[in-house]
Amino acid sequence: MNQEKEKIDSMVERTLTMLGGGTEATTPDAGADLVQEWIFVVRSNVSTQWVAEPLEKLRDAIYKNDLHEIDSLLHGLSGMTVDLANNAAESRYVTELQNLSTVLKDFGDGLSKLQSGHQVAQTDDSNEPTL
Repeated sequence: MNQEKEKIDSMVERTLTMLGGGTEATTPDAGADLVQEWIFVVRSNVSTQWVAEPLEKLRDAIYKNDLHEIDSLLHGLSGMTVDLANNAAESRYVTELQNLSTVLKDFGDGLSKLQSGHQVAQTDDSNEPTL
């Protein structure tokens, strides 16, 4: 049990660090690898197995580089994480889950802005350089 707790604590910390750094601080491969690790963790516990499906969809969207789908899934997972925090049997994870929920939402918001910027850049007919 202690080893499982250490693994979860480590993954929460890595996730917060990775997503807390914004879209520039991570790569699609690193993100997909981390999501895959979370899939293994949530499948190992009957009470969290239901989270595996949206995580698998997130992993697949990352591989496809589908920013809109990633954003949507991150916001959905943020809500699910809040639910997990509110119903957490072990109070030691409540704060971490709440922080994780915030970071997921904020990262999704960053992707939305990035996606909007790409759409503006693609539709800009001026001769000005675009991002």
